[in-house]
Amino acid sequence: MKKDEDVSESFAPGFLIASPRLDGSPFERAVILMVHHDQEGAMGFIINKPLSIDLGSLLETADERLPGDITHDCFELSVRFGGPVRVEQLWLIYRELEGQRSGEVGVKDLERQGLLQFDERWCLVADSESIEAFVYGRRSNLYRPYIGYTGWGPGQLEEEIDEGSWLLMDFEDELVFDEHEPEACWQHALALIGVNPMAFLMMGKVGSA
Repeated sequence: MKKDEDVSESFAPGFLIASPRLDGSPFERAVILMVHHDQEGAMGFIINKPLSIDLGSLLETADERLPGDITHDCFELSVRFGGPVRVEQLWLIYRELEGQRSGEVGVKDLERQGLLQFDERWCLVADSESIEAFVYGRRSNLYRPYIGYTGWGPGQLEEEIDEGSWLLMDFEDELVFDEHEPEACWQHALALIGVNPMAFLMMGKVGSA
Protein backbone atom coordinates (compact mmCIF):
# COMPACT_ATOMS: atom_id res chain seq x y z
CA MET A 1 0.00 0.00 0.00
CA LYS A 2 1.43 3.38 -0.94
CA LYS A 3 1.85 5.96 1.80
CA ASP A 4 -0.33 8.49 0.02
CA GLU A 5 -3.26 6.08 -0.43
CA ASP A 6 -6.34 6.56 1.71
CA VAL A 7 -7.35 3.83 4.14
CA SER A 8 -10.70 2.71 2.74
CA GLU A 9 -11.62 0.71 5.85
CA SER A 10 -10.49 1.42 9.39
CA PHE A 11 -9.61 -1.57 11.57
CA ALA A 12 -10.41 0.45 14.72
CA PRO A 13 -12.17 -0.30 16.87
CA GLY A 14 -11.49 -3.97 16.41
CA PHE A 15 -8.94 -6.68 17.17
CA LEU A 16 -5.92 -8.21 15.51
CA ILE A 17 -5.16 -11.87 16.24
CA ALA A 18 -1.56 -12.96 15.66
CA SER A 19 -1.06 -15.79 13.18
CA PRO A 20 1.55 -18.58 13.70
CA ARG A 21 3.71 -16.54 11.31
CA LEU A 22 4.55 -14.33 14.32
CA ASP A 23 5.61 -17.19 16.61
CA GLY A 24 9.01 -16.40 18.08
CA SER A 25 8.42 -12.66 17.85
CA PRO A 26 7.28 -10.27 20.63
CA PHE A 27 3.77 -10.61 19.16
CA GLU A 28 3.53 -14.41 19.46
CA ARG A 29 -0.11 -15.39 20.21
CA ALA A 30 -0.98 -11.72 20.75
CA VAL A 31 -4.49 -10.30 20.67
CA ILE A 32 -4.39 -6.56 20.00
CA LEU A 33 -7.17 -4.07 20.65
CA MET A 34 -7.08 -1.46 17.89
CA VAL A 35 -7.93 2.06 19.07
CA HIS A 36 -6.87 4.07 16.02
CA HIS A 37 -6.28 3.43 12.31
CA ASP A 38 -6.17 5.78 9.34
CA GLN A 39 -3.89 6.71 6.45
CA GLU A 40 -1.29 8.08 8.89
CA GLY A 41 -0.87 4.83 10.78
CA ALA A 42 -2.38 2.69 13.52
CA MET A 43 -2.31 2.25 17.28
CA GLY A 44 -3.30 -0.68 19.47
CA PHE A 45 -2.73 -2.45 22.79
CA ILE A 46 -1.89 -6.11 23.38
CA ILE A 47 -4.58 -7.28 25.79
CA ASN A 48 -3.16 -10.70 26.73
CA LYS A 49 0.36 -9.99 27.99
CA PRO A 50 0.03 -9.32 31.75
CA LEU A 51 3.19 -8.22 33.54
CA SER A 52 4.33 -9.52 36.92
CA ILE A 53 3.41 -6.29 38.69
CA ASP A 54 0.11 -4.85 39.85
CA LEU A 55 -0.96 -1.25 39.31
CA GLY A 56 -0.66 -0.27 42.96
CA SER A 57 2.90 -1.54 43.25
CA LEU A 58 3.84 0.12 39.98
CA LEU A 59 2.53 3.48 41.18
CA GLU A 60 4.34 3.16 44.51
CA THR A 61 7.56 2.25 42.73
CA ALA A 62 7.24 5.28 40.46
CA ASP A 63 6.54 7.67 43.34
CA GLU A 64 6.76 6.75 47.02
CA ARG A 65 5.11 10.07 47.99
CA LEU A 66 1.73 9.56 46.39
CA PRO A 67 -0.70 12.39 47.20
CA GLY A 68 -3.34 10.26 48.90
CA ASP A 69 -4.38 6.63 49.31
CA ILE A 70 -4.80 4.63 46.13
CA THR A 71 -7.62 2.09 46.16
CA HIS A 72 -7.12 -1.50 47.27
CA ASP A 73 -8.31 -2.65 43.84
CA CYS A 74 -5.13 -1.20 42.28
CA PHE A 75 -3.10 -3.88 44.07
CA GLU A 76 -5.24 -6.62 42.51
CA LEU A 77 -5.12 -5.27 38.96
CA SER A 78 -2.20 -6.51 36.87
CA VAL A 79 -0.51 -4.09 34.49
CA ARG A 80 -0.37 -5.31 30.89
CA PHE A 81 2.30 -4.87 28.27
CA GLY A 82 0.53 -2.98 25.50
CA GLY A 83 3.48 -2.94 23.11
CA PRO A 84 7.04 -1.70 22.61
CA VAL A 85 6.23 1.98 21.94
CA ARG A 86 6.31 4.56 24.79
CA VAL A 87 6.88 1.96 27.51
CA GLU A 88 7.54 4.76 29.98
CA GLN A 89 3.90 5.86 29.68
CA LEU A 90 0.98 4.46 31.67
CA TRP A 91 -2.28 4.19 29.72
CA LEU A 92 -5.78 3.26 30.90
CA ILE A 93 -8.54 1.82 28.73
CA TYR A 94 -11.98 2.07 30.26
CA ARG A 95 -15.68 1.69 29.51
CA GLU A 96 -18.06 4.56 30.19
CA LEU A 97 -20.86 3.95 32.65
CA GLU A 98 -24.47 4.16 31.52
CA GLY A 99 -25.34 7.79 30.96
CA GLN A 100 -21.72 8.89 30.66
CA ARG A 101 -20.42 10.27 27.37
CA SER A 102 -16.98 11.67 26.68
CA GLY A 103 -18.04 13.29 23.42
CA GLU A 104 -16.52 12.65 20.02
CA VAL A 105 -12.78 12.88 20.58
CA GLY A 106 -10.10 11.55 18.26
CA VAL A 107 -6.38 10.96 18.02
CA LYS A 108 -5.59 14.70 18.07
CA ASP A 109 -7.34 14.89 21.43
CA LEU A 110 -5.01 12.16 22.72
CA GLU A 111 -2.09 14.40 21.83
CA ARG A 112 -3.65 17.51 23.39
CA GLN A 113 -5.75 16.22 26.28
CA GLY A 114 -4.59 12.65 26.88
CA LEU A 115 -8.02 11.28 25.84
CA LEU A 116 -9.11 9.19 22.87
CA GLN A 117 -12.65 7.84 22.46
CA PHE A 118 -12.33 4.89 20.11
CA ASP A 119 -15.88 3.53 20.37
CA GLU A 120 -19.21 4.85 21.59
CA ARG A 121 -18.53 3.93 25.23
CA TRP A 122 -14.81 3.13 25.22
CA CYS A 123 -11.92 5.49 25.90
CA LEU A 124 -8.15 5.57 26.23
CA VAL A 125 -6.54 8.05 28.63
CA ALA A 126 -2.92 8.93 29.34
CA ASP A 127 -3.06 12.20 31.28
CA SER A 128 -2.23 12.17 35.01
CA GLU A 129 -5.48 13.85 36.11
CA SER A 130 -7.66 11.17 34.47
CA ILE A 131 -5.49 8.34 35.79
CA GLU A 132 -5.61 9.75 39.33
CA ALA A 133 -9.41 9.83 39.18
CA PHE A 134 -9.37 6.05 38.74
CA VAL A 135 -6.60 5.06 41.15
CA TYR A 136 -7.97 7.26 43.97
CA GLY A 137 -11.49 5.92 43.52
CA ARG A 138 -13.12 9.07 42.19
CA ARG A 139 -14.28 7.10 39.15
CA SER A 140 -15.72 3.59 39.29
CA ASN A 141 -15.56 2.59 35.62
CA LEU A 142 -14.12 -0.76 34.68
CA TYR A 143 -10.60 -0.20 33.33
CA ARG A 144 -7.30 -1.87 32.42
CA PRO A 145 -3.81 -0.37 32.82
CA TYR A 146 -1.14 -0.73 30.14
CA ILE A 147 2.53 0.10 29.77
CA GLY A 148 3.45 0.93 26.18
CA TYR A 149 1.45 0.48 23.00
CA THR A 150 1.82 -1.05 19.56
CA GLY A 151 2.14 1.31 16.60
CA TRP A 152 2.38 1.12 12.83
CA GLY A 153 3.39 3.73 10.28
CA PRO A 154 1.45 4.58 7.10
CA GLY A 155 0.57 1.38 5.22
CA GLN A 156 2.63 -0.86 7.53
CA LEU A 157 -0.29 -2.67 9.16
CA GLU A 158 -1.98 -3.26 5.80
CA GLU A 159 1.22 -4.88 4.51
CA GLU A 160 1.45 -7.17 7.56
CA ILE A 161 -2.18 -8.25 7.11
CA ASP A 162 -1.56 -8.95 3.40
CA GLU A 163 1.45 -11.08 4.42
CA GLY A 164 -0.77 -13.19 6.68
CA SER A 165 0.60 -11.97 10.02
CA TRP A 166 -2.78 -10.97 11.46
CA LEU A 167 -6.41 -12.02 11.40
CA LEU A 168 -9.05 -9.32 11.77
CA MET A 169 -11.88 -9.41 14.28
CA ASP A 170 -14.75 -7.00 14.89
CA PHE A 171 -14.84 -5.14 18.19
CA GLU A 172 -16.19 -7.27 21.05
CA ASP A 173 -16.76 -5.63 24.44
CA GLU A 174 -16.24 -8.88 26.33
CA LEU A 175 -12.73 -9.38 25.02
CA VAL A 176 -11.34 -6.11 26.40
CA PHE A 177 -11.56 -7.41 29.97
CA ASP A 178 -10.77 -11.02 29.10
CA GLU A 179 -9.37 -12.87 32.13
CA HIS A 180 -8.04 -15.95 30.32
CA GLU A 181 -4.34 -16.82 30.46
CA PRO A 182 -2.44 -15.41 27.44
CA GLU A 183 -2.61 -18.58 25.32
CA ALA A 184 -6.24 -19.21 26.24
CA CYS A 185 -7.17 -15.62 25.35
CA TRP A 186 -5.63 -16.10 21.90
CA GLN A 187 -7.57 -19.36 21.44
CA HIS A 188 -10.77 -17.73 22.67
CA ALA A 189 -10.38 -14.89 20.16
CA LEU A 190 -9.89 -17.39 17.34
CA ALA A 191 -12.99 -19.30 18.46
CA LEU A 192 -15.04 -16.09 18.34
CA ILE A 193 -14.27 -15.76 14.61
CA GLY A 194 -14.84 -19.46 13.98
CA VAL A 195 -11.21 -20.54 13.61
CA ASN A 196 -10.00 -23.81 15.13
CA PRO A 197 -6.73 -22.99 16.97
CA MET A 198 -5.14 -26.40 16.31
CA ALA A 199 -5.98 -26.32 12.61
CA PHE A 200 -4.72 -22.75 12.44
CA LEU A 201 -1.41 -23.77 14.01
CA MET A 202 -1.02 -26.68 11.58
CA MET A 203 -1.66 -24.36 8.65
CA GLY A 204 1.06 -22.07 9.97
CA LYS A 205 3.56 -24.92 10.19
CA VAL A 206 2.76 -26.05 6.65
CA GLY A 207 3.09 -22.48 5.39
CA SER A 208 6.52 -22.08 6.98
CA ALA A 209 7.90 -25.42 5.79
